[in-house]
Amino acid sequence: MTVFALPIANLAVAVQVGTIVFHSAVVAPTVFRQLDEASARRFLRTIFPRFYWLGLYCGIIATVALVVAALGSGSGPILACLAGAIVMTILELASLRLTPVINAVRDAGEAQHARFEKLHRLSVVLTLVVLVLGIAILIVLPASV
Repeated sequence: MTVFALPIANLAVAVQVGTIVFHSAVVAPTVFRQLDEASARRFLRTIFPRFYWLGLYCGIIATVALVVAALGSGSGPILACLAGAIVMTILELASLRLTPVINAVRDAGEAQHARFEKLHRLSVVLTLVVLVLGIAILIVLPASV
């Protein structure tokens, strides 16, 4: 079973990392260059929940696959990757829950601008942590096979 679990975990984490990189490097800059503010806001409010749901699904798949792999081998690197996948999943869930709060604060206008900036920064930091953990897993996991 471990022989199937590790490639599944790798694929799930790779999709998660690739999605973050693509969203940050291609989608966001394109949206802000090509769309007016109202259209960009509508688009981003549609895409962000899907972005976080995809990350959450990938995190769950990676976690389950790594649990299976850990039960089969219990090696230190696999357990470390499992811990990373659990943290990634929790952070994706936190980001998903944070999104409507950020939108509501943004809609509150200029009076809430500082709070919006703080919450948006938190969201970016959570995504960066997921990205770094994902890259670490992609480095460590193949070496543990």
